[in-house]
Amino acid sequence: MSTTTHRAAPRRTAVRAVFALAVIALPLQVGIRHLASEPYPGLYQPSFGGVPLAGREAVTTEAEVTLELAGGQRRTSSVEEVLPPTGVLPRYVFARGFGDQEAADDPRTVAWLRERAATLDDRPVTALDVRWQRVGYSLDDGSRRVLEDLDHVRVDLAAGGDR
Repeated sequence: MSTTTHRAAPRRTAVRAVFALAVIALPLQVGIRHLASEPYPGLYQPSFGGVPLAGREAVTTEAEVTLELAGGQRRTSSVEEVLPPTGVLPRYVFARGFGDQEAADDPRTVAWLRERAATLDDRPVTALDVRWQRVGYSLDDGSRRVLEDLDHVRVDLAAGGDR
């Protein structure tokens, strides 16, 4: 009987040690999250921005994309049309390149967009306008309404249009 008790002692010690580490790690993780933000959501899971906390409306940010064509005509486009097929959500990729004027003015972005724009319409595309909007969708009937205009980004694609 003493051998059984003797074997159980290391297991009991190990369980107590794991429990003690967990008790110590919890306040440590809370402190790290407070000071430096949490690198991975271990304790605090991310909120889902599109899910309303109150009311009957889901809120998100969307890009309204307009192509300006040679001759001054304009036509509405979409994020999905401007970007080639990607394994990542197109909106997030688009926001990275066209979320603000500084990113959109990057010569690499302008060169890529100039090449891509040649495939979007039979007529030459001279500019791309992106209006970022905060939009609400009714959970009852799916209707959409613009809540706020956030930012406007314009990329000049005319020859020598790089700023």
